[in-house]
Amino acid sequence: MANLVLTTACNRKCAYCFAGNTALTREMRLDAAMEALDWAAASERAEIRLMGGEPTLHLQFPSILRAVTERGLQALVFSNGLMSAEALAAILEAPADKCRVMLNLNIGEADTGAVRAHLSRTASALGNRAFAGVNIHRPELPLMEAVDFAEKHGMEKVIRVGLAHPRLDRKNLWLHPRDYRRVGDEIELFLRQIQPEGYSLSFDCGFVPCMFSADFLQTAGADAENIGCRCGAIPDILPDLTAIHCFPLGELDQLPLSGVDTATEMNDLLHGRMRVFRGFGIFRECRRCSLLQNGRCGGGCLAAAMLRASRTPITACVTAPARSEAPPEAVKTWSIPYIDQPVEFWAALADEYGDAIKEVYFPVNPAVVGSGMPVQPERRLGELLRSGVVPMAGLVNPFVLSRPLDEIGGGILDELRRLHERYGVCAFTVADARLAELIKSDLPAVHLTASCLLEVADEYQAALLRDVFDTLVPSTSTIRQPGRLAAIRAGFGRTIRLIVNEGCLIPCLDRKQHFFEMGSGCDNPRSLCESRLLRDPWLRLTGAWILPQHIHLLDSVADQYKLAGRVTLSDPDHYSKVLRAYIRRRALWPHEIGGGPASVTSRLAFPLAYFQTAMSCGHVCTDCLYCRRAAGPDAGEDAS
Repeated sequence: MANLVLTTACNRKCAYCFAGNTALTREMRLDAAMEALDWAAASERAEIRLMGGEPTLHLQFPSILRAVTERGLQALVFSNGLMSAEALAAILEAPADKCRVMLNLNIGEADTGAVRAHLSRTASALGNRAFAGVNIHRPELPLMEAVDFAEKHGMEKVIRVGLAHPRLDRKNLWLHPRDYRRVGDEIELFLRQIQPEGYSLSFDCGFVPCMFSADFLQTAGADAENIGCRCGAIPDILPDLTAIHCFPLGELDQLPLSGVDTATEMNDLLHGRMRVFRGFGIFRECRRCSLLQNGRCGGGCLAAAMLRASRTPITACVTAPARSEAPPEAVKTWSIPYIDQPVEFWAALADEYGDAIKEVYFPVNPAVVGSGMPVQPERRLGELLRSGVVPMAGLVNPFVLSRPLDEIGGGILDELRRLHERYGVCAFTVADARLAELIKSDLPAVHLTASCLLEVADEYQAALLRDVFDTLVPSTSTIRQPGRLAAIRAGFGRTIRLIVNEGCLIPCLDRKQHFFEMGSGCDNPRSLCESRLLRDPWLRLTGAWILPQHIHLLDSVADQYKLAGRVTLSDPDHYSKVLRAYIRRRALWPHEIGGGPASVTSRLAFPLAYFQTAMSCGHVCTDCLYCRRAAGPDAGEDAS
């Protein structure tokens, strides 16, 4: 099976909910849902669980449910029952043998009359397509209420029982292990009461054999077999197409589906990353227990065991600032690099993303002025410029001008004027403030962007540029410092554009020489930080990049974003994949984003908590072990 989290929105506020802040408050896009379903089908998963939040709140729930059944998959909808008429109709239209519903009941709670009436209408309509579920968050819950409700509405005679597990921040109501045996006795009594009426129990994860008597484990039915071995990844797939082990552990790891071929492979990755924490057990006595030692029990809920042992990893326990909520898709515009592809490639991107593409940037004639990067193929550039299918912007950003401005400025202006008048190029990125003033005086209608090579890193520098530049790309050294970016934005007072996948190290000592060599005609400029990275591979984690699934952390300090990678994204399929991930905010691994020689080169997992902390840590890397621990034994090796 696989769990598809369609939305994190919910029309209940259950105190025991352990979904927490793992996923952002948003919906899964329809095309992302289709991709996840295809992935699950290719993984030979027979059942898809549609979850939330409340999954039926998804605006396209009927379409997604139809897509599940059309792929020959079984659908199990986890719902609180407060669904719309449209969602209910979609469930009833699905083949009865392909779609079931688990109605999660808040037994013991004083619901309003309107809520009770809504639940009753839903359950009556569903009948035996549905079964009841309860989450036990305290002893003495009136479990018979679930049977009475099911009996009244003709539901399937199965009661799913689950334990309310803790979030690692302890902010939900959860069943403490000290109450497990007491709850076990109550469940045993409950089953004896309902079995004569033909009811059975279905057990969710986290139960342990020592909750129950030996007689119960022998007579409770097939679902009680291996009752202590159900703490494992399914996985849960979040709206941004990351997978988590489970909601209680969701803050620790969010692994992108990208590049992971099957659900089995993903489960192995998730399970392997939790292996170091297994064996603690929820009780002190677990380590001496023969059931744990011989594999007949996993020690209960891993989140509860970690809290007992105080073994929450660094990414889960470091206090980080509150995050902003992300939109369902990008609301920012993007500056994206030219690669040498036919007009049809660019027309397809324009059709898919529309106004989200602010411009496609290209280097102006290198014989006139450099671009700060090695010369790349441009055979189709003229064709694209003539087509007008996407807005174009020229790069005029050598790291240093080859000669004094008064000697070469006229030639540069002639080239920019030609591009402007012949092809309608109305935007240029410039790395020299004096050159920008010259351009503005001659071509006042063009839009000028201050290149990141100006290395603007504070509000005072930014203020000096606001009279000549329309947009500013701050130094990449500021990318993980929202406070500094906010100050720069205030000082500039105009549009701020941030590069999101730059491969350079933030504390780079070789940046100037490297850019000089790249822009000076060197055929194969090599990485100048290679020896340093071999010695300290964890430095790769300090690069000036942020993953698509975490880009919302910068939304409050950015007006636009820029994708780098004229070299590293030269393959059109890779280019399209990375662009789609950033615009649609779908998850990628860091080695997939198209950075440079200092980028992470292997499949390393970076949960949201890592980036939250990396944006508030002070960036004194010599005195900090955070990135070194996050990198594992060697950031250059596959740590999956």
